[in-house]
Amino acid sequence: MKVIAASEIRGSASTSDKDLKAALGQWLSNPPRRIDRLIFQALLGAAALKEQVRSDCGLYLASRHPARPTMIALLEAVCVQYKQPKPFEFVNSVSNAAGFHVAQQFGLEGPNLFIGAGPRVWSQLLRLARTDVQAGVISQALLLVVDECGDFCVQGVLLEGDGELAAISFAELTAETAVQHLNLA
Repeated sequence: MKVIAASEIRGSASTSDKDLKAALGQWLSNPPRRIDRLIFQALLGAAALKEQVRSDCGLYLASRHPARPTMIALLEAVCVQYKQPKPFEFVNSVSNAAGFHVAQQFGLEGPNLFIGAGPRVWSQLLRLARTDVQAGVISQALLLVVDECGDFCVQGVLLEGDGELAAISFAELTAETAVQHLNLA
């Protein structure tokens, strides 16, 4: 597999959803409505690479947590107040909601997987993507990692072709690639 494009978007923890939506408006003429922070961030990471993405691309997305404000509101309503969750909270509490919106916005028809990000997230995403490329399911793979520990960082890599590509970090994966940077701090 070969890296054909990469992006890294950084922002402070205080960056508002409104700021994320404004940044997304630079790439998308019609961003989805009623989405949460994780979805905004995943869309931003993919939007920076959208010009090279083909419809048979697979999407492999990872984050340590679902959107925290959405999950907190959902748990507060259901577990503390014994109420039904709001539709927005319920739908967006599913971790793959972010992948759904990315695939919908960019017309991706390949596999769409969400995994919990751990210390070896890049090698895990590469392994998943390589399996689908080798099986002939896709010709491209879009790997996105959303990290919201303190300030946030969204790293995206677009791969294509077959073959081995071993990397344990974004820096290793993109060592020979121009990375498109966006700082929202």
